[in-house]
Amino acid sequence: MSNITFDTAGHSGLRTTFFGKVMIFFALAVFSSAIGTYVTYHYFVGYFFTMPWLIYLVFAAELILVFTAHWWSTSHPLNRLLFVLFTFLTGVTFTPLLAVLAASPAGVGILAKALLSTGFMFSATALIGWTTKYDLSGLRGFLVMSLIGMIIVGILGIFIPWGNTFELLFSGFGVILFSGYTMYDFQRIKSYPEDRYIDAALKLYLDIFNLFLYILRLLMALNRR
Repeated sequence: MSNITFDTAGHSGLRTTFFGKVMIFFALAVFSSAIGTYVTYHYFVGYFFTMPWLIYLVFAAELILVFTAHWWSTSHPLNRLLFVLFTFLTGVTFTPLLAVLAASPAGVGILAKALLSTGFMFSATALIGWTTKYDLSGLRGFLVMSLIGMIIVGILGIFIPWGNTFELLFSGFGVILFSGYTMYDFQRIKSYPEDRYIDAALKLYLDIFNLFLYILRLLMALNRR
């Protein structure tokens, strides 16, 4: 599908399609999170280790933004500002894990494999979701309930740590879950209202970010075996 179309109303230039807008903001999200990671890693990561409560503060800000996205995603220019802020903060919260990986002998290799695997997995599932003739809306119930279940188990894991075998199962299921979300969300792009491109881009960003995190956790668990 082309990302741009000629303006048939007689105006000169090109007009970005809805799909094009989604992809532009999706790319912006990835770039913004990378900037958040870079800035935090080089200038602020030490604060997260000396004051661990800071990470929970940033997490809380992320949760507020993501759960209120339906209200601010169509309020221009606030939507663009909060969209960039949210994706920047996800890069910030990823940085402590990156620092731990960078300090381990196999960390850089694991990170490179996770990035490469995420790229292939996301591209493949996105292509399936976009091109399939099968209606994926029936997956919604399974995806939502599975996500809620994983959130509950993840919270319990803070108080009741689990072993490496359970981590393999948990992270493996996370990879499957967000692969399913990627297919589902790519198909949904075709039915979004024209003013909801921020919503669509945010969902795709959450898909690839969580897919990357669970692939990374899976590779880390495999490396500990």
